[in-house]
Amino acid sequence: YHKGNPCGYNVGISSDDEVLSLCDDVLTGMAATSRKLMDRLTILGFTPKGQIPTLIFACFLFVYNYNEARKDSTITEALEISKAQTFSNPILQKFFAAMSAQTVNGAIVK
Repeated sequence: YHKGNPCGYNVGISSDDEVLSLCDDVLTGMAATSRKLMDRLTILGFTPKGQIPTLIFACFLFVYNYNEARKDSTITEALEISKAQTFSNPILQKFFAAMSAQTVNGAIVK
């Protein structure tokens, strides 16, 4: 429940210009630091194995993809482009497939 949304309905990010603008500020503000951190992790031999490292990788990849897409796109378009590019990354696809297999295997064993 939120004062601006008395019925408690979910509001999509793209339905409010101020939310979109704030998301853009956050994502563009993260670009340089995110790139420096990923460069450093790469130098140290970082590979995204396990849930937390893979989540970190996905976040940095999303930020990178967003900022690349934002050069030629609106905020909403950049969000969609970066989502598609991030989820199509082979490392993330393998991770999601493994997570799905674990879930299915866990359900079968029970």
